[in-house]
Amino acid sequence: MLSRTRLGDLAGLLVGAGLLSYLLLELVYEDLPPLAPVTPAPLAVLAVAEFALARRVRRVVGRDPDVKAMTAIAIARLVALGKASALVGAGAAGAALGLAAHVLPDVGRVDVARADAIVAVLVAAAALALAVAGLALERAGVAPTGRAGG
Repeated sequence: MLSRTRLGDLAGLLVGAGLLSYLLLELVYEDLPPLAPVTPAPLAVLAVAEFALARRVRRVVGRDPDVKAMTAIAIARLVALGKASALVGAGAAGAALGLAAHVLPDVGRVDVARADAIVAVLVAAAALALAVAGLALERAGVAPTGRAGG
């Protein structure tokens, strides 16, 4: 059985990924191509989809009569997807914040640094949204407390 994702675990992952990416970028940033402006789009699309799934799963688990039922295995898979997405979102947000910290000192002097800083902030926002959506999806699959018979 999967244990519930703790916020402290996500915070640790975010900080660790941020520090690691910052240190790695100190070594290789000059050799990397500029980030594409569409880089945050997949994370944002996943976040929106998972928020929608979380809403549906929450209604199914709460036995809303207006929602088509889902199998238990489908709900379990979505809970696992939510957990994985929360972890990926936290790690990606940390990496993006590490990039932002690396390029911010050069934003006023280097055009590529300014563009990368903007993309890094957008990636961080999309990744944080994915982490929150993942947590919402993970928690949506848990039956409300006090309800007998699950």
